[in-house]
Amino acid sequence: MLKRILTCLCMFVVLTCATTAFAKPAELTGINAFDVDDDTLRIEISYRGGKLFDDNVSVDETSGIVRVDLDNALPGRISRASGAKIQSDVKDIVEKITVNETKARHTRIQVFLATEPEAVNVSLEPADSAAKKDARVIVDVKKTFAEPEPADMSGNFNGGGRVIVIDPGHGGSDAGAIGPTGVSEKSVSLAVSLKAQKLLTANGYRVVMTRTTDVDVAAPGVSDATELQARVDKAPPNAAVFISVHCNAFSNGNANGMETYHAPTAVQGRRLATLLNEELERLGGLNNRGVKGARFYVMTHSKCAASLIELGFITNPREEKLLASDDYQQKLAQAITNAVNRYFSQGGFN
Repeated sequence: MLKRILTCLCMFVVLTCATTAFAKPAELTGINAFDVDDDTLRIEISYRGGKLFDDNVSVDETSGIVRVDLDNALPGRISRASGAKIQSDVKDIVEKITVNETKARHTRIQVFLATEPEAVNVSLEPADSAAKKDARVIVDVKKTFAEPEPADMSGNFNGGGRVIVIDPGHGGSDAGAIGPTGVSEKSVSLAVSLKAQKLLTANGYRVVMTRTTDVDVAAPGVSDATELQARVDKAPPNAAVFISVHCNAFSNGNANGMETYHAPTAVQGRRLATLLNEELERLGGLNNRGVKGARFYVMTHSKCAASLIELGFITNPREEKLLASDDYQQKLAQAITNAVNRYFSQGGFN
């Protein structure tokens, strides 16, 4: 009797294992990374075929790498080089996504982030035929950004008469980008620049503005190169720093954050852009999209350290409201002033 029971038990175990082993695997059909809101990045992993359950999915995060392990799943058409779609508004956060079958019927997705997340949550969504969506594993990443050390600007640094050129972007016939409620880039860049002019002057600098009113610097209707060269020409030979002030824009209203630029090979320009970036993050508090090299005309044609700053996305409703705020503009102007002070107090040239 005992032998019969043991035999039946063994057969049950074998049949159970066989059922699990031969369950139809899920096959990945796509991966999409995008922003849900200002604080949440979403990774959607779509699949067909077999069904995934909670115990098939595990997620962990180490040093900014989110790993998603899927049991009984195959990479399908997704490979290491293709198949993952990273939306343009999160490319500053998601550096790359890799997909590998690490062992038979076990797939690992790795999402490499530019910063360590605050939290990672996972959920499963069934297929939605009406919306033409496959079943999905959804990974929500709560974004976080490390606070930089505040600059010690006690003692009211004296600029010593150094010449600072502030270039409010656009103006006159060129409104720049327009926000959802009609706030223009040219008005924000001018307002912040004028506030920065007052603060920098109070700190002992001589400030040269490329424009102080809503006008074209060269003339209406001229080429972009002519207009930009007119701005560069406003800088006197003894100018120490050139800062061009702008607002960003994108077709997707969820795009967000600030960033700073320098000419690719400009050592002092990179130092300036880095300091501006740190101070804008500290005082402005927006998502930091980083310090980037680019060949913008006013930077590559300036004869002094130069940086172009994007204060935020005027096409983002929340950021448009901030950028139009007098109090927030004052914070941005203070951030610019702090960065210039640090540039010279921490070994800036000129």
